[in-house]
Amino acid sequence: MYQLKIWLLCWKLFMNLTDFNQIMERRTFLINSGMSVAGALLLPLNFGCKGKNPNDLITIGMIGVGLHGIERNLKHYLKYPELCRVIAVCDVSLTRAQSAKNLVNNTYKSRDCIAYQDFRELLDNKSIDAVQISTPDHWHVPISVMAALKGKHICCEKPTLTISEGRLLCDVIKKTGVIYQVSIEDRYLGAYHKMAEVALNGRLGAIKHIEISLPVGQLPKSDLEITVPPKDLNYDLWLGPAQEVPFIYSRTFYHFRWYDAFSGGLLTDWGAHYCDTAQLASGNEFSGPAEVNPVGDTLYYRDGIFNTAYQFDLQYKYPNSMTMRVKSGDALIRIEGGEEWIQSAGWNNKLETSNNKILDLTGKNVVLPIANDEIIDFLKAIKSGRKPSATAEAGHRTNSLLHCGNIALKLNRKVIWNCKDEHFENDPDADKFRKREMRDQWSYSRICPGFKYE
Repeated sequence: MYQLKIWLLCWKLFMNLTDFNQIMERRTFLINSGMSVAGALLLPLNFGCKGKNPNDLITIGMIGVGLHGIERNLKHYLKYPELCRVIAVCDVSLTRAQSAKNLVNNTYKSRDCIAYQDFRELLDNKSIDAVQISTPDHWHVPISVMAALKGKHICCEKPTLTISEGRLLCDVIKKTGVIYQVSIEDRYLGAYHKMAEVALNGRLGAIKHIEISLPVGQLPKSDLEITVPPKDLNYDLWLGPAQEVPFIYSRTFYHFRWYDAFSGGLLTDWGAHYCDTAQLASGNEFSGPAEVNPVGDTLYYRDGIFNTAYQFDLQYKYPNSMTMRVKSGDALIRIEGGEEWIQSAGWNNKLETSNNKILDLTGKNVVLPIANDEIIDFLKAIKSGRKPSATAEAGHRTNSLLHCGNIALKLNRKVIWNCKDEHFENDPDADKFRKREMRDQWSYSRICPGFKYE
C-alpha cells in the first residue's frame, strides 16, 4: 500500500509538469525525499554524462543561435540523438532564442527545451553537461571561462580577442579540468587532414615555407545607420565586455567581424582556419613564430563603422627558419618542403601536389586523430575523458600568431615575438596590445578572481 501511494504521488507530480525545468526540479525533490526508485521509473531523464554510465546522453546548452549557431552547430548536435540531447538554447535576441527552441522541440517531438536570453542563467542550469558557444568573438573567452568555472564542458568558436585572453583561457581550462574544444572544423576535413599527415610524415622533407591567402569578404550595403536596438534584443548584454558603441544592425549581426572591439577582422576570421592547419602540419601546434613583418600596403576599413584591415601581406619567420606568408587575396594554403609541395586552392578543395606519390602514406608513423566531424570528437572526448583534437592550447597558439600579425599591422613594422614567454621582445608599444580594457562588470578580476590576466 505504501509503495502504491508513492507511485500515485509521483504520477500526479509528473502529470502537472509543463517543461523540462520542472521535471528536473521535481526529480531532485523526489530523490531528496527518499523516493528515487519510483521517481526513476517515472522520469527516465538521466541525460547527463558524469562518467558514471557511458550510455547516458550528454546534455547540451547552446549559447548564441544566430545563422552559424543554428546551421553549423545546433543542427549538427541534433543529428546525434544517440550521443547527446540539446535541452537549452540562449541568445540575446529573444526571437532567435525562441526560433532555436522551436527547432529543438520539433526535432525531438517534445516541449523540453528551455530558451534563455542571459547565458548566465543557462550556466546555472545544473542539468547541462556541456555548452556550445557560437557568439561574436569578444564573448568567446569570458563565456568559456564562466562555463568552465561552472564545470561545463565547452566547444567554442574561434578566435579569441587578444593574446592575454587566450593564455587566461588555457590556464582556466587546465585548472578546472573540463573538456575544451575549439570549434574549428578544418582538422576533420579531408583535404587539410591529409595535408597535415603528408607533411608530418616527412613526405615533403623539411618544411621550408607555407603560403596562405585569405579571401576578402564584401561589406554590407544596407542597415548601416545608427538606430534604436530591436525590443527583443538585449544590446547591453550583446556588448558585454566591449566598450559601449551605438547600435548599428549590420555591425551587430555577422559583420561584427570587421570592427576591432568585437573581432580581429579578416586575419583572425579566415586566418584561424588556414593557420591552424599550418601550425599543425609544420609541427608548431604548441609553439609559434619568432617574428612577423608587414610588407606592401595595408588597407583598413575607415568608414566610421568598420575599422579592421582588409588588405595586408605578412611575413612570418619561425625559430627553425621556416617562413610563412599570410596575405589577403584568394583562398589558398600551400606547404613547401625541400623539393616537394602540396596545396589546396579554394575551401577544402582537392589536393594538388608536385608529385602524387607523396600522398601515399603507407607505413606512416604519424597518425592524426580523425572523427566524422568536430562535434562527434567533442562528445566522444567528454564520454572518454580524453582531450579533443583541437585543444584550448592549440587554438591559443594559432590565435596568438594572428594577433601578432594584427599588432604588426597597427604598428606598421616588424615585431619580435617570444613564443615561449608570450611577450614581445623589448617592445612595450607592441606589448600593450596583448590585452584590452573591459567594461568593469565583465572584467576578469570579477568573473574569475585568482587567475592572472596580464
